[in-house]
Amino acid sequence: MLIKIPRWLQVAALPVAALVVFYVARSMSHAVFAFVMATLIALLLNPLVMALKRLKIPRGIGATFVYLGFLALLVLVLILAVPPLAGQLNNLLDRLPQFEADFRAWLAGVEEYLAGRNIVMDLVGEMDRIGEWIAGESAGIAGALFNVGVGVVGGIANFIIIVITSLYMLIDGRRIFRFLVRLVPGDEATGQTYLMGLQTAFTRYIKGQVLLGVAVGLASGLGVWMLGWRVINIWPEGAPYALLFGVWAGVTELIPYVGPWLGAIPPVLLALFHSPGAAIWVAVIYFTIQQLEGHILVPNIMGASLGVHPLVVIFAVLAGAQIAGILGMLAVLPILAMLKHTMGFYKFKLSNAPWIGDDGVTVISCEVAPPPSSASRGPGAGGENSGSVG
Repeated sequence: MLIKIPRWLQVAALPVAALVVFYVARSMSHAVFAFVMATLIALLLNPLVMALKRLKIPRGIGATFVYLGFLALLVLVLILAVPPLAGQLNNLLDRLPQFEADFRAWLAGVEEYLAGRNIVMDLVGEMDRIGEWIAGESAGIAGALFNVGVGVVGGIANFIIIVITSLYMLIDGRRIFRFLVRLVPGDEATGQTYLMGLQTAFTRYIKGQVLLGVAVGLASGLGVWMLGWRVINIWPEGAPYALLFGVWAGVTELIPYVGPWLGAIPPVLLALFHSPGAAIWVAVIYFTIQQLEGHILVPNIMGASLGVHPLVVIFAVLAGAQIAGILGMLAVLPILAMLKHTMGFYKFKLSNAPWIGDDGVTVISCEVAPPPSSASRGPGAGGENSGSVG
């Protein structure tokens, strides 16, 4: 397939259109983000709706059942996970003064060791000054916590809006799919193939990331728990918080490159309060898990993953964080996976044709692989099996 765009349009109209789209998207960033999140949720749940559709359950009823099941599963996870996690977190906060006292005693021992070698350092005094600075910033910290609370309330309201929007997208998914088939470049069969591949790329990435997070979380929690065994007895104080550290490592694993560091910092710091040796062992465990993840789990679970340069991924994560915080960081990655599918499906090439020519100068060429035979059976089969985008 060949798309022909005038040369003057490439130079004049396309940059202006890009600026207009950027300005509108920036001025409507909140609404755009809500619709993007709703679309991602609809894409994630759509395979379940289509499975119910094949069982002769109407799409509207199937979408309702899927959402009720999704919400029930979410409530069940919260009921089972929140109480033990909250208990471990409260226990950890209650023991922070003891950790501080142990760390202060360790610093005093280091001072004494250095003093015996004619090296005078006031490490305990420096720790006290840091504590005084933190106490002086308590008002600002309280204000930041208040803003976080307000943001949480606003986030809950946004989540409700996103869920309702995605439910409407799922119910009306077939009509949305047919509209998008007419919108994307190519004939109907090509559009169906592209959109089905788009959903496949999204769901494959989400499933891979979830499996990866669960695997890393289990390994991290198990490693911290094993350090507290009586036979090993390297860090017995950390064993009661194995679930908390495991969940934290699994969640931060969703953030590429930076996430593994974020997951390892809290347990390493707390182990340092016990002893430097315990901190080293915790760091070795997390480092080993990340090496196994990078060489075994990622190739087998994620395959090629995003398949883009790490700098592009880091830039996308930072941009998502600036737009919508943590949710933006997580949402931008499956969008990047779908963008990679688009760039692989359509081959874009700029023309070097001379300026003087008719308005049919080719500036963008889209080379589309021939659609599979299943997609060429017509809109009835393709549209029904893949009312996916929406």
